[in-house]
Amino acid sequence: MDALLADLQVVCGQLLPILGAVALVFLCIFLKKLATLMDTVNHTIQSLDPTLQKVNQSIDKVQAPLDTAVKYSHTLDKVHDKAGSLVDKATEMANEGIARFQAAVKEEPEADLNNNPKPQEASHE
Repeated sequence: MDALLADLQVVCGQLLPILGAVALVFLCIFLKKLATLMDTVNHTIQSLDPTLQKVNQSIDKVQAPLDTAVKYSHTLDKVHDKAGSLVDKATEMANEGIARFQAAVKEEPEADLNNNPKPQEASHE
Protein backbone atom coordinates (compact mmCIF):
# COMPACT_ATOMS: atom_id res chain seq x y z
CA MET A 1 0.00 0.00 0.00
CA ASP A 2 2.86 2.33 0.82
CA ALA A 3 4.49 1.49 -2.50
CA LEU A 4 1.25 2.34 -4.33
CA LEU A 5 0.99 5.68 -2.61
CA ALA A 6 4.63 6.40 -3.37
CA ASP A 7 4.14 5.54 -7.04
CA LEU A 8 1.01 7.74 -7.22
CA GLN A 9 2.97 10.58 -5.65
CA VAL A 10 5.63 10.28 -8.32
CA VAL A 11 3.05 10.12 -11.14
CA CYS A 12 1.07 13.09 -9.75
CA GLY A 13 4.30 15.04 -9.31
CA GLN A 14 5.06 14.53 -12.99
CA LEU A 15 1.44 15.16 -14.21
CA LEU A 16 0.83 18.28 -12.15
CA PRO A 17 3.13 20.58 -14.16
CA ILE A 18 1.78 19.19 -17.43
CA LEU A 19 -1.85 19.77 -16.34
CA GLY A 20 -0.91 23.27 -15.15
CA ALA A 21 0.55 24.05 -18.56
CA VAL A 22 -2.59 22.75 -20.30
CA ALA A 23 -4.76 24.88 -17.98
CA LEU A 24 -2.62 27.95 -18.80
CA VAL A 25 -3.02 27.27 -22.54
CA PHE A 26 -6.81 27.06 -22.16
CA LEU A 27 -6.77 30.22 -20.04
CA CYS A 28 -4.82 32.04 -22.76
CA ILE A 29 -7.27 30.87 -25.43
CA PHE A 30 -10.19 32.02 -23.28
CA LEU A 31 -8.64 35.44 -22.67
CA LYS A 32 -7.90 35.86 -26.41
CA LYS A 33 -11.53 35.04 -27.30
CA LEU A 34 -12.72 37.41 -24.57
CA ALA A 35 -10.53 40.20 -25.98
CA THR A 36 -11.92 39.52 -29.48
CA LEU A 37 -15.46 39.66 -28.11
CA MET A 38 -14.74 42.97 -26.37
CA ASP A 39 -13.35 44.43 -29.62
CA THR A 40 -16.47 43.32 -31.48
CA VAL A 41 -18.74 44.86 -28.84
CA ASN A 42 -16.73 48.10 -28.95
CA HIS A 43 -16.98 48.22 -32.76
CA THR A 44 -20.74 47.57 -32.59
CA ILE A 45 -21.23 50.36 -30.06
CA GLN A 46 -19.20 52.76 -32.20
CA SER A 47 -21.27 51.87 -35.27
CA LEU A 48 -24.47 52.60 -33.28
CA ASP A 49 -23.28 56.09 -32.31
CA PRO A 50 -24.33 57.80 -35.61
CA THR A 51 -27.70 56.08 -35.43
CA LEU A 52 -28.24 57.32 -31.90
CA GLN A 53 -27.27 60.83 -32.95
CA LYS A 54 -29.85 60.73 -35.77
CA VAL A 55 -32.48 59.52 -33.31
CA ASN A 56 -31.65 62.37 -30.93
CA GLN A 57 -31.91 64.88 -33.78
CA SER A 58 -35.30 63.44 -34.79
CA ILE A 59 -36.53 63.66 -31.21
CA ASP A 60 -35.38 67.29 -31.04
CA LYS A 61 -37.29 68.04 -34.26
CA VAL A 62 -40.45 66.39 -32.93
CA GLN A 63 -40.22 68.08 -29.53
CA ALA A 64 -41.42 71.51 -30.73
CA PRO A 65 -44.70 70.22 -32.24
CA LEU A 66 -45.28 68.12 -29.15
CA ASP A 67 -44.83 71.18 -26.96
CA THR A 68 -47.35 73.03 -29.13
CA ALA A 69 -49.82 70.15 -28.83
CA VAL A 70 -49.42 70.20 -25.05
CA LYS A 71 -50.08 73.96 -24.97
CA TYR A 72 -53.23 73.51 -27.08
CA SER A 73 -54.33 70.69 -24.83
CA HIS A 74 -53.98 72.88 -21.74
CA THR A 75 -55.84 75.70 -23.50
CA LEU A 76 -58.67 73.35 -24.47
CA ASP A 77 -58.85 72.12 -20.89
CA LYS A 78 -59.21 75.69 -19.67
CA VAL A 79 -61.89 76.44 -22.30
CA HIS A 80 -63.76 73.29 -21.30
CA ASP A 81 -63.63 74.24 -17.63
CA LYS A 82 -64.86 77.78 -18.36
CA ALA A 83 -67.65 76.49 -20.61
CA GLY A 84 -68.75 74.10 -17.88
CA SER A 85 -68.83 76.86 -15.27
CA LEU A 86 -70.68 79.12 -17.73
CA VAL A 87 -73.34 76.45 -18.29
CA ASP A 88 -73.64 75.97 -14.52
CA LYS A 89 -74.09 79.72 -13.98
CA ALA A 90 -76.61 79.97 -16.83
CA THR A 91 -78.60 77.06 -15.36
CA GLU A 92 -78.51 78.68 -11.95
CA MET A 93 -79.74 81.99 -13.35
CA ALA A 94 -82.50 80.26 -15.32
CA ASN A 95 -83.62 78.37 -12.21
CA GLU A 96 -83.66 81.59 -10.19
CA GLY A 97 -85.65 83.36 -12.92
CA ILE A 98 -88.18 80.52 -13.04
CA ALA A 99 -88.48 80.58 -9.26
CA ARG A 100 -89.07 84.36 -9.30
CA PHE A 101 -91.63 83.99 -12.08
CA GLN A 102 -93.45 81.25 -10.16
CA ALA A 103 -93.45 83.40 -7.02
CA ALA A 104 -94.78 86.39 -8.99
CA VAL A 105 -97.52 84.28 -10.58
CA LYS A 106 -98.57 82.96 -7.17
CA GLU A 107 -98.62 86.46 -5.63
CA GLU A 108 -100.54 88.07 -8.51
CA PRO A 109 -103.84 86.18 -8.08
CA GLU A 110 -103.74 86.78 -4.34
CA ALA A 111 -103.18 90.51 -4.93
CA ASP A 112 -106.09 90.59 -7.39
CA LEU A 113 -108.38 88.97 -4.84
CA ASN A 114 -107.40 91.37 -2.08
CA ASN A 115 -107.38 94.64 -4.07
CA ASN A 116 -109.97 94.18 -6.77
CA PRO A 117 -113.63 93.45 -6.17
CA LYS A 118 -115.28 90.49 -7.80
CA PRO A 119 -116.30 91.05 -11.41
CA GLN A 120 -120.01 90.53 -10.61
CA GLU A 121 -120.01 93.18 -7.90
CA ALA A 122 -118.35 95.69 -10.20
CA SER A 123 -121.05 95.30 -12.83
CA HIS A 124 -123.95 95.93 -10.35
CA GLU A 125 -122.73 99.28 -9.12
